[in-house]
Amino acid sequence: MIEATAPQPLLKDLMDTARRSGRRFTLLGVGPVSETVLEAALEVSRRRSFPPIFIASRNQVDAGRFGGGYLLGGIDQEGFVDLIREKQRRIGYSGPLYICRDHGGPWQRDAELTERLPVDQAMELARLSLEEDLSSGFNYLHIDPTKCPHPFDRKQLVAWTLELVAHCEDFRRSRNLPPVDYEIGAEDIQGGITSEADFTAFLAQTCADLGKAGLPLPTCIVGQTGTLTRLDRNVGRFDRRATARLVEAAQRFGVGLKEHNGDYLSAASCRLHPQLGVAAMNVAPEFGLVETDALLALAALEDKLPREGWISQAELSGLPDHMRELTFSGTPWEKWLTPELKARPREWVQADQAMRLLITRVCGHYTFAEGSVRKARERLYANVDRFRLIPEPAAAFVRGRVEQSIDFYARHFDLEGLNAAAGSVSI
Repeated sequence: MIEATAPQPLLKDLMDTARRSGRRFTLLGVGPVSETVLEAALEVSRRRSFPPIFIASRNQVDAGRFGGGYLLGGIDQEGFVDLIREKQRRIGYSGPLYICRDHGGPWQRDAELTERLPVDQAMELARLSLEEDLSSGFNYLHIDPTKCPHPFDRKQLVAWTLELVAHCEDFRRSRNLPPVDYEIGAEDIQGGITSEADFTAFLAQTCADLGKAGLPLPTCIVGQTGTLTRLDRNVGRFDRRATARLVEAAQRFGVGLKEHNGDYLSAASCRLHPQLGVAAMNVAPEFGLVETDALLALAALEDKLPREGWISQAELSGLPDHMRELTFSGTPWEKWLTPELKARPREWVQADQAMRLLITRVCGHYTFAEGSVRKARERLYANVDRFRLIPEPAAAFVRGRVEQSIDFYARHFDLEGLNAAAGSVSI
């Protein structure tokens, strides 16, 4: 259990205040795929004065009793929050900060889905995990029971959502914890366009039931806008007309539209988001790929050293080889493939060098906490810095590349100065 941080506005209140001042913006949810990404996001938020929002799924961060997560060496909720707060203090960001449970709910851990846990068991695990989130200091919860492996209908989905929000509110009040924001959704995020009719029906029923129960309305609802992240690109197509309709439908209930799968969109599409009124968009694997690409670029410079006689071959970091093997043998690389590549035999993928490099780039962030990769990264940095292969320290180069990627979204989402526009106080 951690001590509560100083009060800060709910994200919903911050957004409403900024909009009343005339601001049009889209918030950025950052997937915390590494410590470097955490630091980069906090630095960009400090420099441009907007609230950082970190989104962690149950597969990424969860308590050890539920199986833990793959991020940052298996960190749990308490450790995750403590790490973010420590980095926040060190970097000097003093505005509101939102630590979010992304896809919180039943069957959201791969093992629960694979085992097809019955509803009662999966819901109990979801309740316990959400309790850990609240106790540890998460202040935004995505309540998502949409991955149910058993037949279900909209009425059940609404009931499960209501049950989990009610449980969180009861638990929060019993522990005297501050209010939190909620996010909901009506369908599993698999690309395509959300049906406006289904979207509106789900939102109307959920909001009505929440209101009758005296529970808070969601800050955001997830809607699919045509985007879909696969490999190192967005293979979907952002549909501005469908998005505008979903935004309008959500706003009728006082709720913001949240977009997932936003990685790798163009500047032109990103600039449309504030104009259309999209409340927020999540980006995660792109930042991991940017960090991995920066590491591979340094490794390419390091490769010159033994050829020129500066070090022996044995003194190379070997980072690309470590990551290449681990990404293929120990990460869920198959889920990032396009349908055409999924149809290929595993043996073909294993033998194709270009595909192996692509898998390394796409899934490299899954390996950052592995001991061999950590050691190889340290040696890479040492070699680069010792021989001054670049003008700046290696670690600063890598973080700088990630900062540039995050800053791209901050600029096009018009986030500069949002804390001041929202009247946010320092915490």
